[in-house]
Amino acid sequence: MSELLPPPPPPPPRRDSGFGDPALVFPEFAAKQCGLEKVIEEEGEGEDSSYGKGSFDLSSRFSSPSISRNRFDDVENPKKALSFKRPPSASRLSGFREEEEADRSRKSGSFVDHIGQEDKRICASGCFRKCCACTCMFVSVVLIIVLLVGLSANSSIKSILPQVLVTNLKFSRLDISKSSTDLLMNANLNTVLQLSNNNDKTVLYYSPMKADISSENINLGKKTLSGFKQDPGNVTSLKILTRLRKSKVYDVDATLLTNKEKTLEAVVDVFLRGKLSVDWLGFKVHIPIVIACESVKQSDVINGLKPACDVRIFSE
Repeated sequence: MSELLPPPPPPPPRRDSGFGDPALVFPEFAAKQCGLEKVIEEEGEGEDSSYGKGSFDLSSRFSSPSISRNRFDDVENPKKALSFKRPPSASRLSGFREEEEADRSRKSGSFVDHIGQEDKRICASGCFRKCCACTCMFVSVVLIIVLLVGLSANSSIKSILPQVLVTNLKFSRLDISKSSTDLLMNANLNTVLQLSNNNDKTVLYYSPMKADISSENINLGKKTLSGFKQDPGNVTSLKILTRLRKSKVYDVDATLLTNKEKTLEAVVDVFLRGKLSVDWLGFKVHIPIVIACESVKQSDVINGLKPACDVRIFSE
C-alpha cells in the first residue's frame, strides 16, 4: 500500500533581498545615485536662473545624462538609467535664433562697413592720382611754354647785340724801375673799340661801363666809360686810355711783356662790363652784358685785321 507522503513543508517565507532599493544592496550605486541627484538639482537651478536671464547653453542640455527616479526600473533595466535631458522649449529656441540672427546681422553690417571703407580708400587714392597727374601736366606745360619763350627771347636779344672790333692797341709807354725790394712798372696803353649797331630799327642804350685791361698776368689799368645811345646803323668808337704807375710786378711777367712789346707781339685782354637797354615789345629791357676781347695780338691790330670781341649777355 502506498504510503501517504506528508505534504511538503511550505517554503520558507522569502526574505526581502533589498531589490526594492538597489542602494541597500549596492553601496557603490548608492554613492553614484546621490552624486547624480545633486548634479540634476544644480542643473535645474542653473536652468531656472539662465532662463530668467533669457540665455541658455544647448550643449549642457543635450550632453548631461539624467537618472530615472524609479528604483525598480533602474535595477531591472540599467540602460534606461542614463537618458538625455528633455530638449529646450520652443521659446528658448526662438531666443537662440534671435541671438543668432542678431550676430549674423552685426557681422554682415561690419562687412558692409568694411567694404564701404575700402571703396572710400580706393576712391580717395584714385582722386589723388588724378590730381597729381593733372598737376604734373599743368607744370610741364608751363615749363615748356617758359622754355620756348626764353629761347625765342634769347635768340631775339642776340640778334640785336652790337658788333665789337678792336681797331687800335698801342703802348705809348712801357718801362720798369727797381726799388730796394720790389720791381715797379709804368705803362700807358691806348685801346680803341669799334661798336656797330647793325639793326634797322632797334636803338641801343649803353649804361656806364667799366673797362679792365691786362697782359701777361699784369693789370695795365682800369677805366670807367660814360653811357651813350646808339641809333640803328650807327658805328661808335670807344677810346680807352689806361695808365699804370709804379705797380709791383713779378720779374718774369715784366720781362716777358717788355720783350713782346718790343717786337709788337704783346697779347692783351680787354673786358667791358655794363648793361645794354633795348625797346622790346613796347618795354625797355635792361640786359647785363660783358664785352670780352681775349688774347688780342698787337701785331694783328697793327696789320689792320680788327680782331672781333665776344658780347655775352646775362654775365658779370
